Amino acid sequence: MARVLIVDDTDIVRKALELAVRKMGHEAESTSDALCALELARVRPPDLALVDYRMPGMDGVTLLGELVRSLGERCPKVLFVSASPPEEVKARLVEGAGRPVGYVKKPFHLDDLSRVVAEALAA
Repeated sequence: MARVLIVDDTDIVRKALELAVRKMGHEAESTSDALCALELARVRPPDLALVDYRMPGMDGVTLLGELVRSLGERCPKVLFVSASPPEEVKARLVEGAGRPVGYVKKPFHLDDLSRVVAEALAA
């Protein structure tokens, strides 16, 4: 069982991700706020983080950079969850924010989410 941190500012998406992760047999902890997510990860680093790309305040790419800086080797694998085109996300990552392991397009199908999460955890 893996520990998964979910960060999404949309309540219904966050709840759906929590339910899906728990159905996969993993522990899920979630927040709508990137700063809170950073603190949660510092206290108890997750194995994987599902992070919304666009959030008010600190966006997902910035959060990834902060996780890398704060946690170093303990930084979790990160999957971005977004309605934004993958090319846009990749272009931002070229700026050196970190090393996500994947991308889940919103709206997502549970089968696709399960596959991507399993692949990320196995990587």
